[in-house]
Amino acid sequence: MKGFLTTLALLIGLAAHCLGQKPDELPGPKNPSEMDRFILDGMKEAKVPGLAVSVVKKDKVLWTGAYGWANREQKIPVTDDTLFQVASVSKPVTACAVMQLVEQGKLSLDADVNEVLPFPVRNPKHPKVPITLEHLLTHTSGIRDNWNLLEDTWVKNGDVPKPLGESLAAYLQPKGEYYSAKKSFYQWAPGTKSQYSNVGVALAAYLAEAKAKTSFETLCQKGIFDPLGMQGSSFRLKGMDQTKIAMPYGFKKKTGVFKPLGHHGYLDFPSGTLRVTAPHLARFLLSFIGDGQLEGTRLLKTETVRQMRKIPFPKADSKQGLVWYFDKLGGAKTMGHDGGDPGISTVMQYRIKDGVGYVILQNGEPKSGKFEQALGLRLMKFAEVN
Repeated sequence: MKGFLTTLALLIGLAAHCLGQKPDELPGPKNPSEMDRFILDGMKEAKVPGLAVSVVKKDKVLWTGAYGWANREQKIPVTDDTLFQVASVSKPVTACAVMQLVEQGKLSLDADVNEVLPFPVRNPKHPKVPITLEHLLTHTSGIRDNWNLLEDTWVKNGDVPKPLGESLAAYLQPKGEYYSAKKSFYQWAPGTKSQYSNVGVALAAYLAEAKAKTSFETLCQKGIFDPLGMQGSSFRLKGMDQTKIAMPYGFKKKTGVFKPLGHHGYLDFPSGTLRVTAPHLARFLLSFIGDGQLEGTRLLKTETVRQMRKIPFPKADSKQGLVWYFDKLGGAKTMGHDGGDPGISTVMQYRIKDGVGYVILQNGEPKSGKFEQALGLRLMKFAEVN
């Protein structure tokens, strides 16, 4: 009987492994520190398969950590070189590429976007009120995310085949394939209220593309990724080795199963499909903390970064700068951005008073946000004594 039970247990364990249910230990450092144990314990409780973290201080990456599985099924652990989709943490990178063209005088924050776009965009409820680039970067444009349509057009393990401009024209033009007067726009006039808009930020990216006559991806590659040494970073899956990207996972509480969700492309991709490593994203964060430069490489002018930290429409949103927004952590004022997609949870922020910051990238979705907040506080304290 004992032999039978042992065999049965082995079979159940094998089946659980095949179903992704095996309660295996998360990969981590061989000699875990107190911080390592805190992270690994938090991941287990929050049901996070994999996590990468970087801490920045002054003008350098102070510390990085890699934990858990990039791919549970293939048993690929997270490393410092693992690429994560960062969801809306993509937006600060997009804003940087757009503001580079503002600096060059090719775009204006307060000009009507129709001066640049090859197709006109107007809120049908307010046809005489211009939408500006500043509106797009502060979520005050009145452009609405039609989530049913956006999610229906997602492409699994690939990119949306339509070019960015074609997709946005189909979404924003009255005769467009994706257009809905009610669902593509809010009823209020641009600049009067604030409502988060992924499509609005994607339109800002297309403004840069249209004016520069260069693809948005190329603008980011030449203007941001190459100068900062962010090799392998990309908004598009095409040309990427997907085995190097952390697999997004959903967790079913009732069954205890982690489900691989695949990699996705979507029509408003400049708002959320950047894949990047934690150390490389930390370098981008450092460039913003450093008023636009890092290690002698300048992405933006000092005055441009300071302008991005200002709040253009305080009556609409008292915390919203140009894409970047203000928040608080442990009572201290911070600036940054967070992100979330199916199987993805990310945050990038820094403390205003001393420039200490961090990046946390996860291929799971902690439901309450308590783990990320607790880890953020822990990372800030770590930076204070190191």
